[in-house]
Amino acid sequence: MLFDPRASGSEVAVSGKCWQSQRSSVAGRGPAHDFLTLPAFGTDVSTNAVMRWKADQDVASLVAAHFESGLLKAGDVPNFKGAGHALAHGFFAWATRNKPPFRRLNFNFVLCDVDAVLEEIQYQYDSRDFSPESALYLGIEIPQENVFEIGPRAAKLRRLHPRLVSTAMVLINRAAGRTLWVRTPDEFLGMFASWYWDGDPHTSDEDAKEVLEDRFGEDEEEMEHYLPSVVRPELCPDDMDVCTWNSGSRRFGQKPALGVAALRRLQRFSSGWVRQLCRDLEVLTLMLRAAGNRSLFNCAYQPECAYAASTLIVEDGPRIGELLDSHYEHLASSGDGSLYYGFIPFASTPDAIRTQYADWSMGLSILGQLDRVLAGLSA
Repeated sequence: MLFDPRASGSEVAVSGKCWQSQRSSVAGRGPAHDFLTLPAFGTDVSTNAVMRWKADQDVASLVAAHFESGLLKAGDVPNFKGAGHALAHGFFAWATRNKPPFRRLNFNFVLCDVDAVLEEIQYQYDSRDFSPESALYLGIEIPQENVFEIGPRAAKLRRLHPRLVSTAMVLINRAAGRTLWVRTPDEFLGMFASWYWDGDPHTSDEDAKEVLEDRFGEDEEEMEHYLPSVVRPELCPDDMDVCTWNSGSRRFGQKPALGVAALRRLQRFSSGWVRQLCRDLEVLTLMLRAAGNRSLFNCAYQPECAYAASTLIVEDGPRIGELLDSHYEHLASSGDGSLYYGFIPFASTPDAIRTQYADWSMGLSILGQLDRVLAGLSA
């Protein structure tokens, strides 16, 4: 059951049971504020949902608890028609008040009952691990993936400070780890490595040649296009790779970012969009420090989401299109692809409800600041 404040029988966009990439060719180059042509849903995907307004007792009790907490306002419900109707109006009114405008991030909230969640995840390989914790869930839907170039602006940031690009990538990944998935250049390098370098994105040309010989034989000219020294600058330059190898602990760790004091100093030696970006990175650093390491949306179950809330690339080119096509086709053929990032159980006790909404509010604030950073990098 999906809850929606519109009249019963209205058309409602719901995730389909099957989908596949509709891309017939690699997307052409475009401006940084544009996005690549990505998969669309076919006409065979259902776009109608039946609305059932009479919630059972568990749903009614849960909805009442959320209004009694004071976080949802009865005044936001124009005409009471049932628990689901009331929650839809109350929650989305709360979300409207707390959700900042986004220019780069793309996601929706969807209210679901347990049956709707089970229907959505039925083809996931680990769907049996899902154990309902609540009568209602908040689904986070990512309906499409927008791709933005950051290469042109990254060059100017490097001239200001050699670690500024790296700092931006690290902070973006930290913010995404606490909120929603953002695809950064290092992920494209990882995709390429899984296809051509036996899964090692940090391999050398010499080691990569041993793997590539199995595919290209002795064709040195063809093999050269797939060597790390050629591919890395195109997909993920060293300062956009957020991981570094620690020889002491013999494991990978995240690179350190510039601190607040350093970002403030850079603001004094810059102007225009560069100064604003340094200021936005400073604010994001402070917000992440206040949030700690916890996940602010705390999904109880996460399917294999096809799209990221936003995607950053160095520059548009054939490799990017090929990697995305392969990624989408793999999800389509395996049946694991979903438009949902995750499902969050609605809390049921007063303290847990207040904590949950506080985390959601902080998560939306961080996403708003993250969106400003993404817009500054890709404008």
